[in-house]
Amino acid sequence: MVDNFVIEAINRIYKKKDYDYFRDKCKAKLTILNDLIDIAKKGNLNIIVESIGIEPSIRIYIKYPEFEKNGLKIEYQTIIDISKIVPVYYFQHEFAVETSDENSMTSVLDGFDSQPYTFTQYNTYEEISKFLNGNGFTELSYADMNTVIPNIEMPKDVSIFGPQFTVEICLFNDVLNICEIED
Repeated sequence: MVDNFVIEAINRIYKKKDYDYFRDKCKAKLTILNDLIDIAKKGNLNIIVESIGIEPSIRIYIKYPEFEKNGLKIEYQTIIDISKIVPVYYFQHEFAVETSDENSMTSVLDGFDSQPYTFTQYNTYEEISKFLNGNGFTELSYADMNTVIPNIEMPKDVSIFGPQFTVEICLFNDVLNICEIED
């Protein structure tokens, strides 16, 4: 179940149309970002930070060393989405396996989950989530991210996200282009 502070922020922005609040949050720097990156780099992992401009969230990609044995190749990565609107975050762990199966529809089998696939992903998750929680952030589950927010209509010209607003759309994306609207 989504915490009240999340719903209150969404109502403030999308129902009461407090777009200044949204823009101010998007413009703010995530003060813990450098410390967070330092924690992730301890594991000698490849870190890529996306969306460090005027955006409602920051996305961090953590790429792990490729596993290769007896012709099997597996790539693992973790994505961390951190909202700048309210102190919440979401982890998504991913894998990709190369396949030489002639019957396969694709050369790569991949998937994702909120649960880690390897101990390295697990240890990275534990350390980073402990840091984020200690700095006042709350982790959202997959179900939380996909909770539909009632009584907010998606603009007719926006189809990429589907017809309904979710927590993810409201707090991690600028689907209404609020940051581009003049004050």
